Amino acid sequence: MAATVVALLVLLGGTTLPSASGDPADAADPAAVARDGDDVGERRAFSVNRLMSMNDPTRNRGQVARQLRTLIKHTPRGATISIMSFYMASSITWPALKAAYQRGVDIRAIFYGGPEGKPLSGVSSGGVKLTQLIREGRSRGRRGSWVVWTTNAARGKAGKTTMHAKVWQFSKVGTTRKVTMIGSYNNSDAADARAYSAMVTVALPRVYDEVQKVFLQSRKDRKPPGNPQRRASGDGWDLYFMPSLPITKENDPVMDRLRAIPAAPETRMVVSMYSWQGRRGAWIARKLAAMVRAGSKLRVVVGPDVDRSVVRTVRRAGAKMEDGCWKTGNRKRPYAYTHDKEMTATWVKDGETHYAAWLGSDDWGNGGGGSQSDQVTIGLYNEWAFTRLNKLLAPQIAHEPDRLSPCHPLPSLRRSAGPPSLLE
Repeated sequence: MAATVVALLVLLGGTTLPSASGDPADAADPAAVARDGDDVGERRAFSVNRLMSMNDPTRNRGQVARQLRTLIKHTPRGATISIMSFYMASSITWPALKAAYQRGVDIRAIFYGGPEGKPLSGVSSGGVKLTQLIREGRSRGRRGSWVVWTTNAARGKAGKTTMHAKVWQFSKVGTTRKVTMIGSYNNSDAADARAYSAMVTVALPRVYDEVQKVFLQSRKDRKPPGNPQRRASGDGWDLYFMPSLPITKENDPVMDRLRAIPAAPETRMVVSMYSWQGRRGAWIARKLAAMVRAGSKLRVVVGPDVDRSVVRTVRRAGAKMEDGCWKTGNRKRPYAYTHDKEMTATWVKDGETHYAAWLGSDDWGNGGGGSQSDQVTIGLYNEWAFTRLNKLLAPQIAHEPDRLSPCHPLPSLRRSAGPPSLLE
């Protein structure tokens, strides 16, 4: 599997993307409209509250990478950037990350290193460059930065597992401390060119601290005692961390999420999912189908690795199905597809309307892209997150026709190559 991953991402890498305009929906946020300048005064004036962006390969390619670049450029000397990512190969973010290290920002990174836990140049060209940069710095006596290449999953066990999380943290950005970005975006030019992927950024100190606990545990690159699944929650948010060994209907965070939502006509849900399969996928599909039969409204964007049985289960219940993988007509990039692992919901309980949005790296399955691998998912319980994510998902929902035909969006992707979520 590791060889397949390397070969495929060598094929996809090396694309330099043109710049594109930012999303005007973010214009109300100071962090979204600030310039990408790199002077000390501008970093001191910069602040972050909350942001949410979507890489749209058809209309707004590279949006998440550019937002990351802005945050990196406004990280001051002496601050720390922590990265937990399946891979890093973006020509947009790498120059900013290199410049940050050179001006005195500490960078700590955890990347997927395959079965042998080694740097994978074909998968993570930026990660390899970062490793070399930090190695050179350490040879001159600089400390505080490091890179770990995990052996498959950092907190899991050997087998078809992977360090699949997509998290960036900043101890300080401008004047704002403890900033965390979480979602489904793989940091690469290839992903920018093909995959819809969303990320949310929050300046919540407890979120930062809880993610850091798991980040530092992941650095050890070994399974902790017991079930490594972890959860945390606070005012208006919650987090869960995989792997879960085992995963059951009783301890599945997604099932807990659905149990907390009334199955009633006032309930409206949207799901965009790259991969949804296996035993876990089946029990989530059955639960959603039961909610739809009870009157809830459900719309599903069906990604390339959603099992046909899942589609049948929720469609027969009355859910609206949307095509999450389609031909573009472009010879170099023949497909656009959802790489999202997102859900929104609104419901009424005790006369009060509730809103929620969930973003992260957890595909709804048992295997390498799901419960057996390192994942981070955040839930935000407010109207802003619900409305913003629905707006970002709208282009996928608006796409026609919805044929839901089998889709192999990457040039050499076949079922025999392993879970597609490990490849993109």
